Amino acid sequence: MDVNLANLPADEKQKIELDKQAAYAVWKVVNNQAPQTLYQQEASALVDWQREVYLASVEKYRAQPDAFIIPEAASPE
Repeated sequence: MDVNLANLPADEKQKIELDKQAAYAVWKVVNNQAPQTLYQQEASALVDWQREVYLASVEKYRAQPDAFIIPEAASPE
């Protein structure tokens, strides 16, 4: 199913952006690029419905932390 994201309503686009922001925040925390408090810091800058969407996405991605770990580079032999 092809979906042109540009044709989505503004609130749906915002939900996608919040989901991406949450995924990046989880990646940073899992890879020790940011403290655990990052989630609350970012959520505090959002309005109510955005905060709910963002925190739900954070929980979704925190449930699968292995997907966010940077693999170790293979040493050349």
